[in-house]
Amino acid sequence: MYRIGEFSQLSQVPIRTLRYYDQIGLLVPAQVSRSRYRGYAAEQLAELNRILALKDLGLSLDEIRALCRDAASVSDLRTLLARKHADLGERIAADRRRLVRLAARLAALDHDRAPWPEIAIRATAPCWIASLRATLRRHDDCEQLHDELARSLPERRAPHQRGAIWHACASGDIDCEAFEVIAGPIAVAGRARVRLLPARQVAALVYRDDADYLPAYRAMRSWLAESGLVVAGAKRELFLRGDRAATELQFPIARNRAHRAA
Repeated sequence: MYRIGEFSQLSQVPIRTLRYYDQIGLLVPAQVSRSRYRGYAAEQLAELNRILALKDLGLSLDEIRALCRDAASVSDLRTLLARKHADLGERIAADRRRLVRLAARLAALDHDRAPWPEIAIRATAPCWIASLRATLRRHDDCEQLHDELARSLPERRAPHQRGAIWHACASGDIDCEAFEVIAGPIAVAGRARVRLLPARQVAALVYRDDADYLPAYRAMRSWLAESGLVVAGAKRELFLRGDRAATELQFPIARNRAHRAA
């Protein structure tokens, strides 16, 4: 029998950790004296090694305890390890994508190019919108769609986020959907409709003035190309409320398979 200090030295696991494993029922000493001295049997070193091996593979202490407590089968262990393998693969893939974006930013700085605006990758939340979709001759005509949409909605309502979805932008043939975020399904009039806007993974940047409109789009497309990403749906604009006009540009994104293969 080994006292806790001896067992700690033998296993190179701190005494504090052994006490914690005892506290949570993961590795209980084979013997505890009346004076609360912990004693570990020699065969418990194998148990501890198994705990350390599973922990190194990314299993949480709760998962390891469940495996030990329930005397899990080889099949159970394989299922759990397969899930951990998939999770780790996703994290590695995410880190690789981040590495590509870092390389793109460094390349821009190394070539004395002006750095891109701050572009963030994030997931948008699903939301209900009231919208009006039409074909426009000019982008500025979107404001008329918003005016018509406002007349189609109940008069007494709190201010909500407005925006536009640009489904197609051919010259003189612009497919625009003006929208307003709403709390939930409501009755609307005229050509307006209500629908659930799905969640999307987007690249987003904020620009402020009309003069920044084209530079913002060019910066976004350059950044996507350098980052190995492609546009995967209709771009959105959110017209932000505030003392100074600002717009958040959102491009739905996906991985560029050709870029990844290269």
